[in-house]
Order: sequence, then structure tokens, then C-alpha cells
Amino acid sequence: MARISDAAEALCLIPAPTFAERLRGEEVLARLHALRLDAAFDDVGNVVARIGDDGPALAVCAHLDTVFPADTPLTVRREGGRLIGPGIGDNALGIAVLLHVARELVLAPPSSPVLIAFTVGEEGLGDLRGVSALLDREPVRGLIAIEGHGIDSLAVGGIASVRHRVTVTGPGGHSWTDRGRPSAVHQAIAIGERILACAPPAAINIGTISGGTAINAIADHAELLVDIRHADQRSVDAAAARVERAVAVDVPAGLTVVLEQVGNRPGGANLPGEPLLELARAARSAVGLGTAEEHLASTDANAGHARGIPSVGIGITRGDHAHRPDEWIAEQPIALGVAALVALIRAAA
Repeated sequence: MARISDAAEALCLIPAPTFAERLRGEEVLARLHALRLDAAFDDVGNVVARIGDDGPALAVCAHLDTVFPADTPLTVRREGGRLIGPGIGDNALGIAVLLHVARELVLAPPSSPVLIAFTVGEEGLGDLRGVSALLDREPVRGLIAIEGHGIDSLAVGGIASVRHRVTVTGPGGHSWTDRGRPSAVHQAIAIGERILACAPPAAINIGTISGGTAINAIADHAELLVDIRHADQRSVDAAAARVERAVAVDVPAGLTVVLEQVGNRPGGANLPGEPLLELARAARSAVGLGTAEEHLASTDANAGHARGIPSVGIGITRGDHAHRPDEWIAEQPIALGVAALVALIRAAA
């Protein structure tokens, strides 16, 4: 597994913020070409290779992007059997493992076609654009989404989420001589309080708030980014309707408030007794992994659920601090996670 750890480290050092994954994708493409695979970028930036004949395929995906902006210092250190660095598990390890899977399938081709897909736009406002484009274009009969974290669980369904941007604009001015004018920032704060009261039973998070120009200036602009999510799509839709109403009330004269939907991740779940899940459970058992916690998550598999395609999310190792600069993964469990994944792919293909 040293090759996988080394590949994960190298990939982690290549910046890949959502909407700017090309540099990391070029490295992945070069590694696939070294395996003599006919891989290429598609029209949205995914790196895709088909192994086997034409026709409906099993899609195996790992997302290229990370939550970290391009100027994030990227370093990886090894400490006590761990790899530590921003994005090392989410999803540098997932990418490295999918490259390993590609090598295994080249050496021993599957009996039915497999699509190897390194997708863009899985994180944040990417809105699953990579995997969605893949499923719009390719006939897929099953989907496996690989994440670095989560060896002790299986993602058997998708959490639905809707994202909104709230933009407030106004005349601005001087904090003293123009006192009394409405402030875009003050209004954004008031809107934020009302939005958070809309939550139950959905979860609502105001992920960012920005605006204004100076401490002594009345703000002429402000912006909130809002995430609404729940296992039940109806609960998400109901909370989104409450948010729309909360944004529209009590707008002072002189200010303009605009609500814009910037993301919509569908939820869903596999049918009871879905064979892909049975195979995933069996693959874990075959390599000595215990019974997984089965839960809902937000991964590339969401796009499969939305289309009625059997889909599952697979984790490779243990770790913590995802979406933090000190994210870490344990090296020792990687071998078991990879073995279970390869067994699942061979059984499903």
C-alpha cells in the first residue's frame, strides 16, 4: 500500500479547489496514460476512462476537488502512522485508490464494462456537476463513489440539500455624517437571524457572510451563503420556502435584497434489498471488515440516487478533521479498505 500512500501525498500537494481542478486532473490523466488507458478530459473537466466494451457500465468515481482555496499552503507530513494535510483524505486518498483500481482492472480486465471517473465539482457550490454530466452522457447501471474517510461505514443514500445566496445592496455612506441610512450588513445580520429560525426539522447553516468596505462606512453590499439539508427532500423544500419568506420581510427603504439558488443536491436511497448493497456488505465480510454503519451522506452517489441508479459510497480508511488544514488519515487500514473496494467492483462488474 506504500504506492497508494505516496500517490495520495503527491496528489494532495496539487491544488484543486472546486471549479479549478484542471492541474490535478492533468496529473491523473498522465498516470492513466502510463497504464495504457485511453483516458481523456470530458467537456466539464472530468477525467474518464472506460475499461471493457461499450454498453451500460459500472461507474467508479472519486472527486478531484477539495474545499480549500488555491492559496492554501499544501503540505503533507507523516506522523505515527498517519498522513496529515489539507484534503489528504477528502479526497487525495480516494483519487490514489481509484488509480490503483484502474491498474488492477488493466491487469485483470472485468467481465463487463467499468467507467473510471475522476469527477469535478463534488464539493461546495460545484453542485455535483461532474458526476451529473457523466450520468447525463453515459449509460450507467451502478455507481460507486470513493471517499478517503469512512472505512467503517457505507453511504447507502443521499442527503438532499439546497443552497442559496442572499445579496443585499444599498447606497452606503459615512458612518457618522450619513448616520441613519440603512446598512446592507445590518440587514444581512437581521436576515441571518430569521433564516436560522427556519431550520427544524432541516439543518440550516450560514456558511459565509461578507460585505462592507470599512469600519467607518455604512455598508453598501453584503452577502450570505446558506445551506439547507435533510434526509427528506420535502423537509428541505419546506425549509427553503420558509427561508424565501424570511428574506423578503422587513426590507428598509433604500435597500435591495436578492435571493438566488446556487445549488440543489438531490437526495434519495437505494431500494430495499438492492444487490449492489448486498455485494458491498459481502465484500467487507470477505476481507475481514466488520459490519458497517449504514447512513446517508452527501457524495457523488447522490446524483445516482436521483436517477434511480443503484449507488453506494465507500470509504477507504479511518481519519478525522476533514475540511480542516490538519485533516489526517491512518495508513494501516488502507489495505483492508482497498481490498473490500476491489472485491466489490469485481463482484458488481
